[in-house]
Amino acid sequence: MQVRSDMASTRRDTVAVSQSDESTMSQGAQTSKATLSILTVSLNCLEHFEITATSLPDVLPDWVEWIVVDGKSTDGTAESVGKDKRVTRWISEKDAGVYDAYNKALSLSASDYVMYLNCGDALCEHALDFIFTAIHQKNTHSLQRSVHCFPIRMLASDGYIWKPLPTDLGKAMTVPTPGVIFPRESLLAIDGFDDHLRVAADYEVLLRLSQLGHPFSVHNGVVVNYIGGGISSDHQHLAFFEECVVQLRHHTVTGNDCLLRAARRAVQELAPEDIPYKRWRCAIRIGKKLLY
Repeated sequence: MQVRSDMASTRRDTVAVSQSDESTMSQGAQTSKATLSILTVSLNCLEHFEITATSLPDVLPDWVEWIVVDGKSTDGTAESVGKDKRVTRWISEKDAGVYDAYNKALSLSASDYVMYLNCGDALCEHALDFIFTAIHQKNTHSLQRSVHCFPIRMLASDGYIWKPLPTDLGKAMTVPTPGVIFPRESLLAIDGFDDHLRVAADYEVLLRLSQLGHPFSVHNGVVVNYIGGGISSDHQHLAFFEECVVQLRHHTVTGNDCLLRAARRAVQELAPEDIPYKRWRCAIRIGKKLLY
């Protein structure tokens, strides 16, 4: 898989393109290295960007930088990004999708850790305190930096708290990406996100890091209010398909497992009363009892 052949050179290229007419980049880069980069990607989402911006402290701690990658918005989002003095670095240029933008943001970061805070998602009040404590804990079990996992609050699901369960990543997406603090060098070492995937590249990255033996640390403390929605919600069948592709790629399930899950999904979504033939209605009812 070739997601991005040289993330280091990409970073230089991305910074260089800021001087052209096709891209805009802020000039106020921090001189001291930050510990955490908050990475935000945007495209024509001014209202949602302002929700995210409002959730950040008025003055960011000196160990935090904020990087924004805009997809050449035309609704005023880019202008709002450019006016925000907390933004350390930003660009506005066309991209090949959300995961391409994720990789661009990663290449612009200059910290030990990164987290992805998408437009519309809000950082919780004490989130930075929780994160600071976690990333400064000594890891006595591995020479590698841990992938730190926090719970998030699902606003679209009546405030449900999604708690990370990295031990079950082989079965499903059990770690919420907005609550993940990634070691930057670990992401760079695996060439970032697979931007050939439209929905499940964040799941694929987490599964890849897990299989490579990177330690995962689970923490308490909700760090993000997650707005929900997005392409995975709008295209649930695509999300299911790509999840199966990722699991098959990394050999965490068999083809038969995926077929059985597909059958369960189909049966679950079918209503017997909508089936025109009596025998089929009977089969669906039996299937629901057997598969669930």
